[in-house]
Amino acid sequence: MLKNLRIKNFIIVEDLELNFSKGLQVLTGETGAGKSIIVGAINIIFGGDIHEGIHYDENKKVILEASFSINKQNKKLKDLLIKHEVENTENEIFFTKEISTNQRSKIFLNGRRISIPIVEEFRSLLLDFHSQRDQQQLFNNDYQLEILDKFANLITKRKNFEKKYEQLVYKMKELRTLKTKEKDAEDRIQLFKYQIKEIENLDLKIGEEEQLQSELKLLSNAEDILNQAKNIEFYMYENEESVYDNINSFIAMLSQFAEDEEHLKNAVSLLQNALANIEESISELRDVQEIIDVDKELKTELEERLDAVNNINSKHKKNIPQLLDYVEEIKGKIDAHSSNKEKIITLEKDIEEETRSIWEEAEELSTKRKESAIKLEKQIKRNIKKLAISDAKVKIQFDKVGKENNLKTGIPGLNNTGKDSIEIYFSANRGVRLQPFKVVASGGELSRFLLTIKKILSDKIEKKTVIFDEIDQGIGGKTSELLAEFIHKIGSYHQILCISHLPQIASYGDKHFAIVKRSSKKTSEVEVFQLEKNKKRQEIARMLSGKLTKLSLMHADELIKKSRGEN
Repeated sequence: MLKNLRIKNFIIVEDLELNFSKGLQVLTGETGAGKSIIVGAINIIFGGDIHEGIHYDENKKVILEASFSINKQNKKLKDLLIKHEVENTENEIFFTKEISTNQRSKIFLNGRRISIPIVEEFRSLLLDFHSQRDQQQLFNNDYQLEILDKFANLITKRKNFEKKYEQLVYKMKELRTLKTKEKDAEDRIQLFKYQIKEIENLDLKIGEEEQLQSELKLLSNAEDILNQAKNIEFYMYENEESVYDNINSFIAMLSQFAEDEEHLKNAVSLLQNALANIEESISELRDVQEIIDVDKELKTELEERLDAVNNINSKHKKNIPQLLDYVEEIKGKIDAHSSNKEKIITLEKDIEEETRSIWEEAEELSTKRKESAIKLEKQIKRNIKKLAISDAKVKIQFDKVGKENNLKTGIPGLNNTGKDSIEIYFSANRGVRLQPFKVVASGGELSRFLLTIKKILSDKIEKKTVIFDEIDQGIGGKTSELLAEFIHKIGSYHQILCISHLPQIASYGDKHFAIVKRSSKKTSEVEVFQLEKNKKRQEIARMLSGKLTKLSLMHADELIKKSRGEN
């Protein structure tokens, strides 16, 4: 509930503070007195558009402040306060809007700066502006369905349905994505399997390339190696003047002097070592001749193997260690693909079960809606007749969800509200057939229809501050009395701020504010007075006749008594 509104340096307001209470708060005044400035200030605090010319003094910033008392039963508001970590120890919160001279603005909640989206969250729970925009919403089938669901106390059930529906749609989208990926991956998986088989069939070993190249080099030179080994052995041992024999003769020649001279002794020793090394080298060469075989078939096999290894390396642009790692990598991808298949099977099963369940809930919602629609039709007809549409007829027509929804969601016959699409049919005159409300409703009928809906739903929604800005235009006579009674009844559930030209509405006010514009040579300024009993009587009399007369005062007394149920 709005407790206090303070406006500083705003249009034609220098400094104004208003205190509100429960029930119907009426704001009256001459045309052009500035009544809508009050509503405009509240609207701007909660995210309304800022335009040029809103500064009373262009050298000072505008300050708009609104405080609200918190209803402890308003769970949604309490949850929102917790969500944004707002303390309300005294069950009160206040919003402050500062607008600098360059039109830039800041909004604060309990002194802490907040963003526009947060302000809008609070706006939806604290305020209800009864405006032309709200009336236009009545033409929207989704809004009509929301009205029916509020009347039928189905909002909680509908939200639960919407949550399940969105989860199901998400799963269906995920399933489509997985199936698309599986289809796209199938060829790739077949390629991976072929590559694994191709690589594994080669039975590659790390270091195999180097070993093959070494063996092939040896086999390629085998004939030369054998010939050279035989030649060396011949020249070392078998030749007439073999190296071995010559060294032996050198040793014999020097040995006779070796004992007398150290250098000769060392020379003999080194020549003897040379003979030993020759013997060892010849032994190695003989072993080589035993090992090496000019095996053309083996050479061909090695060449073919090396070609195969080089080909696979070149094909994948990887060496053997990289190829072996690649095999493990694509095996993982194949496993993941298998896992996706299992996930698809699981998802399909879940979707089948959840689709069956959500259809049952949709059917239940639809049944309750149809039962409540009959009751709502009766209540609308009964209440709108009190607003001087005595021959009104109302019918809520049910239809299935349109096909366009099916294409978007993939759930034929459902959307996030269930299986129903409704259209309110209306006729204001006897003998005129029912037609869609958006086709036949006039401006006056539209306003009264919305007011009727708000009265019917007033005890079914969280308590708010409802703002009526001159909704009484074009209404007079008996209808104005009925309208006043209607608004007052809504005020028994919600706080009402009503700007009005009708004395009948003013007479029902639990609190009455008179708005006056004072003009001087340089400036105009708004003044607001809270009217006590006698001043309220005089203001209603002024509204009735434009001046205070004995007759207008008597008529004002009559209206006030009637509003109190004294007539």
